[in-house]
Amino acid sequence: MQSLRGILNFTRTAELGSFAKAAKDLGISAVAVSQNISRLEAALGVRLLARSTRALQLTPEGQAFLEQCRLPLAQLDAACKEVASDARSASGKLRATVISPVAYLYLIPLLPKFLQRYPGITLELELSEDSSPLINKRFDVGIRVGALNDAAFVARPLGPLRLLLCASPAYLAQAGLPQSLEDLEKHQTLLMQITGREQTTPFIVQTRGGDAGAGARSMRFLQLPGHFICNDFRSLAQACSGGLGIAQLPQPLALPMLRNGQLKVLLPDSVAENIQLFIHYPTRKQLPARVRAFVDFVIEHFAGHPDLTADISAFVA
Repeated sequence: MQSLRGILNFTRTAELGSFAKAAKDLGISAVAVSQNISRLEAALGVRLLARSTRALQLTPEGQAFLEQCRLPLAQLDAACKEVASDARSASGKLRATVISPVAYLYLIPLLPKFLQRYPGITLELELSEDSSPLINKRFDVGIRVGALNDAAFVARPLGPLRLLLCASPAYLAQAGLPQSLEDLEKHQTLLMQITGREQTTPFIVQTRGGDAGAGARSMRFLQLPGHFICNDFRSLAQACSGGLGIAQLPQPLALPMLRNGQLKVLLPDSVAENIQLFIHYPTRKQLPARVRAFVDFVIEHFAGHPDLTADISAFVA
């Protein structure tokens, strides 16, 4: 490093003709420039510059050394500019993991627009219902339910994710309408089970009263015996609309089926309102442009999407 510093000081001084001009260009003092060159000369055992009170002149050895240094220094400068350009321009491989309902409904339809805007990005997308830490699989960015407990990533909210209890009109006509959460135990329930986990995912609901006080709402997890178990939300929704039973579905996924009458919302007062969608990305200050581009694009097109907060009162059974 000391030799490289001396070489840089020497080449700038030789090209500009004075210690003062080289110092101004390098952002250091003229004394420091002179000292760095003197150390280089001592290390090389040769005089590179002939100094006088009026001017600086290259010695023959200094002239030959300058010519030898120009090409490798130009190559180093080009390498630095290329790295800086890559950091500023959105290009390269981007590894993203997104929960499948969000990916199917919103992200994948937007990919043509995203990749047209950023043609230099190669997107590697994993669809998952899991909430495992992103850093374990070396993901650059992820969209998850809830804020991950991972200090290596920033979590920015995209909006609420309501989980609706749903059933088809045909199922309700045959099995009856549940009037309380306790009634769910008497019904056919359709459950999610994330691959690799032993237990099915419980229904997440909110109840009033209890330890939190008469007017407060508290989270409750219902572990029910599933009559149909699946590891994919879209398949679960199709089974639910086909009349197999009651499922808990993300509101964006259920909305099209609610709007066309295939599904009805059950027990709307039990919908958990404090579950959030987040986009996660590394905490590094020098965030690669490709990651910043994806985060900004998702926030621009998806944060606060009306489907997340749509009024469901018209679809209640």
